[in-house]
Amino acid sequence: MIRYRRDIFRLQEAALVGLFFVQAIRFCYGTLYAHIASAALVSVTADPSSLAGIPGVVDPTQVQIELICAGVALFAPLLTILFGRLWFGPALVAIVVAVGRVFITANGTTSIGVIGGIVAAGAGALYIATIAVRRPAMVPFCLVLGFAGDQMLRLYGNTADISITPQFLPIQTVLSLALFIIAALSAIFERITPEPTDTPPARGEISGWGAFALGGLLYIEFAVLALPNTLAHRARVDYITVAPWLMVSTLLPLVAEVREWARRFLGMFDGQFRGWVWFLMIGLLLVIGYRFNGPIAAFALVFAQLMVSLSLWWIVQPSDTRRNFTAPGMVFSLMLFLLLTGADFFTFEYAFVRNVPEPFGAALRAFRGLGLVVVLFATLLAGMPAILARKRLPWRGGRVTESLIALAFVIMAGVLAGSLSRPIIADDTGPTDQLRVATLNLYGGYSLYFDTNLPEIERQIRANGVDVLLLQEIETGRLTSYSVDQAAWLARQLNMQVKYFPTNEGLQGLAVLFKPRLTLLESGDRLLSGTSKQTGVQFVRLRAPDQAELLIYNTQLSLPFSGGDTAAQEQDQTQQLQEIFAYMSQNDPQLTSRTLVGGTFNTRPGPGSDIYEYMKNSFTDPFEDMQTEKAVTLRLANGGAERVDYLWLRQITLRQRGVVPIPQSRHNMAVIEIGLLQSTGG
Repeated sequence: MIRYRRDIFRLQEAALVGLFFVQAIRFCYGTLYAHIASAALVSVTADPSSLAGIPGVVDPTQVQIELICAGVALFAPLLTILFGRLWFGPALVAIVVAVGRVFITANGTTSIGVIGGIVAAGAGALYIATIAVRRPAMVPFCLVLGFAGDQMLRLYGNTADISITPQFLPIQTVLSLALFIIAALSAIFERITPEPTDTPPARGEISGWGAFALGGLLYIEFAVLALPNTLAHRARVDYITVAPWLMVSTLLPLVAEVREWARRFLGMFDGQFRGWVWFLMIGLLLVIGYRFNGPIAAFALVFAQLMVSLSLWWIVQPSDTRRNFTAPGMVFSLMLFLLLTGADFFTFEYAFVRNVPEPFGAALRAFRGLGLVVVLFATLLAGMPAILARKRLPWRGGRVTESLIALAFVIMAGVLAGSLSRPIIADDTGPTDQLRVATLNLYGGYSLYFDTNLPEIERQIRANGVDVLLLQEIETGRLTSYSVDQAAWLARQLNMQVKYFPTNEGLQGLAVLFKPRLTLLESGDRLLSGTSKQTGVQFVRLRAPDQAELLIYNTQLSLPFSGGDTAAQEQDQTQQLQEIFAYMSQNDPQLTSRTLVGGTFNTRPGPGSDIYEYMKNSFTDPFEDMQTEKAVTLRLANGGAERVDYLWLRQITLRQRGVVPIPQSRHNMAVIEIGLLQSTGG
């Protein structure tokens, strides 16, 4: 009985530490990215004193301290040499994780909150390394339950982690106190539980290819498969349809009988081939998920998550020597994880690599379209223990009772995930003789100085009574934007329907949000050519309350770079605009429908812009005669401002117009009110 209680407390301790570790990694990744970018802008500001009170501005010295702390935390697993020998070592490290996690919720993105997150992440890595030596069987349970818990909380928050908001502080305090008590009880029961005298306690090790595998698996889970929105957008389906199945596939390896089935399946193959079979199966599923759309792609990625979750059992190998390389192995895994996420970062930001000495600049820009290649490379690393350990299969069955209890837990978790992910669409009442249309470049959810506050953006959109919202540079699960599906989050908060078009690696692109009283008749999208960042055009055909059709196009043209080939940049934009007009001609050959084209055109208005004049020949600019300082939509460092976001009209009656400052985004929101047939006499 004592041993049973000890194992229960061990499992609870591992689950909470795993959850806090996953949350801390996501928080630290997004916040450090924002702070580094903000400090870079602050360093080039002519008058730093003018930045007082501006959201997102950070002291570069504080950022340096945060980075030093992060560097120290990266090597925290080296303390496994000490804590792995103490009978209360895992409990002590778990308590440190609990304390650090509270500071994230209590202090947010301030330096204290960031340092608290770094402490939680570093201590979480130390905990995993420590139990890899002392309790090797608990490592996969720690990670599986950690990722599953993160999924569940984010489903409750509509893909946002509600546990890092100040409102969650009382609950987080209770959870951290619970971990404190559980860790203490786990250590006590471990101390008083007699060990079998006939068999020495099992010892494990993360070393060699196990360290490579852990780095690859962490990347795949954090960046690709472990959240329903990141998985769903790569398959181009709604995340609410895959959420319960992803939860089940993540947790199924907890069922001993499922692990036994995996052992039997892989055991059918010769030892020198079984590892390759495992790797190739995961790779094939990922290719299907990336290259195809719809339910088939979603099923492939969900099944890949099941296999990746099972792969966590390969990380820790039995250790039968006095020398244990878990500590340096864990450090190497974290470094490899950072390298892979860095490669992932450049698959999105390749176009912004400037002033980097060659051939390194060209190598970084070559990451365009290589997201799947990075994932497959990480998958190969994750499969190396299976490929090389030809005589070992880590999965083992268990008691029927344990399997039934675990299966019941998995089913309940899947049902709860399904209930949390249900869409909420309330009745939409509003004027039937007008519509308010807006365009906003969300800039990844960041302000000029990289402050992030989606709730405030949602509040300002709601306050302006927007019926149709065109969004550009919206992200739906990148690590740099806290893995939030910004399109789905805004749509649910604003009681709007959403059509999302990914232009970069499934997680960055364009979105159109519209109120339920507008009926979607047709939608489509096209990628646009260009040598800069991949862009596209999105199309929706809506039936307005006056029963007439409204054609809406949402786009973003290539961004010109200072010091670059200006002629080539303008040629890119011209070519893209010609492709947009050709697409519009396909959808409205007679050019008689009410049409609105909006988005970020990355060009200034006036006779000096060929793009502006090109659009003006066929459309009306409702902001043409507005004062320049009132029409700007893009804020620049050192007080600069430009107008680069437009709403172009054809066969549409304008009633009002305005530009609304959105401090939480680098861009302001251009808003127009258009009259419908009842108000225009049509």
